[in-house]
Amino acid sequence: MEENSIKDDDKYIIFHSEGGLGKQIQATAVIRAIKKKYPERKIIWVTSWDAPAFNNPNVFRFFLHGEAKYFKDYLKEDTIIMKHDPYSETNHILRKEHLTESWCKMFDVPYDGSKPELYINPRELEIAKDKIKPDGRPIMLLQTHGGSSQQYSKKSWYRDMPVEIAQKLANYFQKSYRILHIRLPEQPALQGAEAINLPLRELLSVFPLSTKRLFIDSFPQHAAAALGLQSTVCWIGNTDKVFGYPEHTNIYPNANITNKFDKYKYLIDDVSGNVQEFPYDTVNLFDINKIIDAVNKQK
Repeated sequence: MEENSIKDDDKYIIFHSEGGLGKQIQATAVIRAIKKKYPERKIIWVTSWDAPAFNNPNVFRFFLHGEAKYFKDYLKEDTIIMKHDPYSETNHILRKEHLTESWCKMFDVPYDGSKPELYINPRELEIAKDKIKPDGRPIMLLQTHGGSSQQYSKKSWYRDMPVEIAQKLANYFQKSYRILHIRLPEQPALQGAEAINLPLRELLSVFPLSTKRLFIDSFPQHAAAALGLQSTVCWIGNTDKVFGYPEHTNIYPNANITNKFDKYKYLIDDVSGNVQEFPYDTVNLFDINKIIDAVNKQK
């Protein structure tokens, strides 16, 4: 951890990132690369979600958007500002490489892999354990639906697991695991799965307490990668080549495409999933046995 004090001769980089929580977790890999190129500079991270920033040894200070009034100590003539969105980069729009690689290239820093970083301290783990009240059963973390409470539809075909498939998986795994379901209150509930609703840092601290993990393309799969926890991830509209990690078992639809949807929407990543663009011939998208086998093989 960097020394906390501010010195007159300190040099800074202000790294600005926008977007969802998963993107902010991914940003930690970019920050690591920036620090390797500029080890003498202290990194100030301006972010839309601050949970991934705590205890990160590469981050000197972090602020949420709108807190620019605190920047007077860091804006100097030689301060480097890194404020560009990788979603606007050609290689990202055309899905040619991982988002982290596009992000690093944009700032001309060496890409050293996509693996993000989260740092959970022992006290946080202790509190998380107290909150979930262990009952002796091994824990399985499950996320079937993503997005925000402001999302137009509570279901998105683009990345959400069909409810019928999710329920069948819950029916199977509840026999052996206590299933903690990561979801918003307005998102579909599953029988045999227990909704987990904790402050974000406490939720992230539950991850190391889990034995199995089954996710969609959303922040939990980024968090699991950052914590070195192998997971099974189901993909529909996006791809692990851009947003995922080789450590996970990545599963794709077992269905025929009958309608070519505009997956290269210029400058837009529309994870809300316009229902008119649903491209498959069935909502029964995944081979359940393939998912079960992948989860059972998790180390």
